[in-house]
Amino acid sequence: MPIDYLKILKDQKRLVLAITCGALILSLILSIIQPFQYSAKTRLLVIPAGAGMDAYSALKSAEMISENIAKIIPTTSFFDKVTRENSNLENIWSKKEKTKRKQWEKTVETEVIYGSGMVDITVYHKNKDQAILLAKSISDVLSREGRNYFGMAGLQILMVSSPLASSYPVRPNLLLNGLMGLILGLLAGITYTLLTYHPAMRGYNDRIRDFSFYRKPAISHPIEPEMPFREELEEKPAPEEPIKSMYDSLN
Repeated sequence: MPIDYLKILKDQKRLVLAITCGALILSLILSIIQPFQYSAKTRLLVIPAGAGMDAYSALKSAEMISENIAKIIPTTSFFDKVTRENSNLENIWSKKEKTKRKQWEKTVETEVIYGSGMVDITVYHKNKDQAILLAKSISDVLSREGRNYFGMAGLQILMVSSPLASSYPVRPNLLLNGLMGLILGLLAGITYTLLTYHPAMRGYNDRIRDFSFYRKPAISHPIEPEMPFREELEEKPAPEEPIKSMYDSLN
């Protein structure tokens, strides 16, 4: 007999809904307990050095330099220069080197805008003003020290868009986390319901989730087993043979 999965889900829609809501609430709780962070974004223009370079070569060179900028920013050398750039920057960094590097990698994001020679730098911080200061410090260090990283004396890295902070916290993304929790919860609820209802998983055939056959019938007056009659239990004596008289033996 084929299994009607849609009927199973329809019958157990409350279970699916409960698991889905549970996952949604859990994802929102995990998001709320995290610190809220603002973002500050700035845009830099990369102008490569080289006289007589055609437009296509200059653009490809700028894109290559922008990609290298994205790899330079997470380094400890660049981090040290940025933190020393402005004394007003808040010291939020861990004393453990491994933890500090992870913090720095999560704080700064870079995005290369291909076809333009520009790169976007986004900084995340729980304080809006600190996010703007940190983004400006990164831009200043790149503008001043960029030629030293690439060994190009004529390289120019210009800030074409000043840091702009977000009006509201962008981390954690409650809408995205809630949507992911809703989808994962729905999938988990459907999977759990179908697996627990499958006859091969439970050993039922048609009586799915019917546990009534596990119950023993209640007996108000227990029936005592029949005992054989006492006469049958008592051993009967063997029949006595007639005693032959001496006269009978002589005959």
